[in-house]
Amino acid sequence: MSGLPIGALRHRVTLEGPIDAPDGAGGFSRSFTPVANLWARIAPSGAREDFVEQRAEQATTLVVTIRWRDDVSKDMRFVYRGRKLRIQSVLDPDERRRFLICACEEIT
Repeated sequence: MSGLPIGALRHRVTLEGPIDAPDGAGGFSRSFTPVANLWARIAPSGAREDFVEQRAEQATTLVVTIRWRDDVSKDMRFVYRGRKLRIQSVLDPDERRRFLICACEEIT
C-alpha cells in the first residue's frame, strides 16, 4: 500500500473498547466504551447468509482502513452511522506503521 488518495479517509467512525464487569453469577457482562473518533475508509467486502435455528441470518463484511495506531485489537469494534462493526482481523499492510486494514463484520 503506497498510500491512499487524498480524501480516501472520509468516513467518521468511533473505535470502542470492551469493558468486562462481573455479572454476579461467576461470569461477566461485556459493554463497550469509546476509545477514539477516527477518519476511515470503509469498503464493502461481501455478504453471506447462514441458517441459524431454522431462519436465515445475513452477515455483511467490510474493510475499514484507518491511520496506524498501536492499540487496535480483535476484541474492539467500530461504530459507523449507528452500525456496529466487529473487528475480525487487523493488518499493517506494509509494516511501515502508516495504515491499518481491519476486516470487520456488521453486528445485527
